[in-house]
Formats: sequence, structure tokens, C-alpha cells
Amino acid sequence: MRKALKKSACLLTAVALSATMVALPVAAEEAHAAEKPHMKTLKLKWDLKKNKAVTSKEKIATVGNKAVKITVKNCKTVKLKNGKKKTTLTIEYKRSYSKLTKKQVSRIQGTDYEGGGFADGPYYALVDYGTGKSLEGNSATAKKLGVKVKASKWTHAKGKKVKISTGYWISLAPKSTVKVTVTYPSDYKGLCLGVWANNFLEDDLSHSSYLAHERFWDGKKPFGKTTYYKKGKTNSHWMRIK
Repeated sequence: MRKALKKSACLLTAVALSATMVALPVAAEEAHAAEKPHMKTLKLKWDLKKNKAVTSKEKIATVGNKAVKITVKNCKTVKLKNGKKKTTLTIEYKRSYSKLTKKQVSRIQGTDYEGGGFADGPYYALVDYGTGKSLEGNSATAKKLGVKVKASKWTHAKGKKVKISTGYWISLAPKSTVKVTVTYPSDYKGLCLGVWANNFLEDDLSHSSYLAHERFWDGKKPFGKTTYYKKGKTNSHWMRIK
């Protein structure tokens, strides 16, 4: 047994050495894969273009998903004297279903969404292509990269009230717009813009999913870790700004 074990030990050592030699290229491939930009690893639609409307689905409680048209307008990039670039743009969302039926309004009354949250409205995000992290607010990624984002408040066109016999009513804005300005180093090539409407309701999310969203907006979690991506892979539309 000892001799057999000794031979086996030698054989295992040889195999181990061989495996190590074979494993090196694999490890190198894994390291290379780890360096792949986060946004490139996601299955997203990179079809967002200036002045071209894209379609996203917005969920309305008890009603279902409805189409929203989203357009990026007045997108301009200029070089500044301080060696930086500035991009300005306007994002416009249009609802084709802004007026619900009385029957649909009646179904919403008496649910958890009666006081609000029956529709999540429009979304956009400016993220870093490499890390997938948000560049807005007090993002550490934005500070590290020298990116600053300023946005106006959302403006919402007045929608028509749909009132039922109980006195309960709902009004959905037919159009919403926001203006965004981004300043960044002229050699920075990682700026990405994404737009979407939620095909789920934020109020239906688990606590952990909600926290993941908070961390994304704080610049701590990448977009691929959010429910925005997991539940709406093809519901968002993206473009790179260089």
C-alpha cells in the first residue's frame, strides 16, 4: 500500500502541476473578463439617439403595461476653455394613455395604490460605462472621474381628471420633461445616458430591492444589480456620450 500510495502521490503531483500549467491561461481569461466594462456585460438596448423616439412600458396598477414614448432633444456637446466638455440635453416623455377609463380608475380605488404609487413615472440615469455606477448626486465615482451633473426639476403637463361617482379621481400627465447638464473632462469616454419607464411598481418591491435602488442612485451599486435592469432588461434605452 505504501508503494502504491507513493506512486499515486507522484502521479497526483504531476497531474497537479499539469493542471496548474493549463489553468494559467484560464485564470488570465477570467482576469480579462473581470476587466470588461460593466455596461458591456449587460443585455441592454443601445438604440437611444438624438431626436429619435424610443418606446418603453410603464406599469399602471390594476391596468397593466402601457407604452411611453421617450425622446432626447436639443443634445449638444461643446468644449470649454478649462479643458472640459459640457453636454446639455432635454428628455421628453409622452404617455399615449394619459386618460384612464372610469372603470380603470374605479379598480384602483380601494387598493394600496389609491393615494399614489399607481404609476412610477419617467426615469433616466447617467452612469459610468466601466463601473455601471450613477454619476449623479454625491456619487464617489463622479467625484473620482471629475463628472458633474445638474438637472432641472421635472415639469409635467396638466392631465385630464377622470372622476368617478365616489368623488375619487386620477390625473396622469400626458408629457413630462427635464433638462440636464453634464460637465466632464474632455478625455472622459465613459458617459452613458439611459431612459425608461418602469414595467413594475416600486411599491411592490422587496426591502432588499428597494435598498439596491437606493445604493445605485447613491453611486454605490452598478445598474446591473438593480430591479430596473433585472425586470426590465429591454425596457430601458441607452446611448454613449463622448
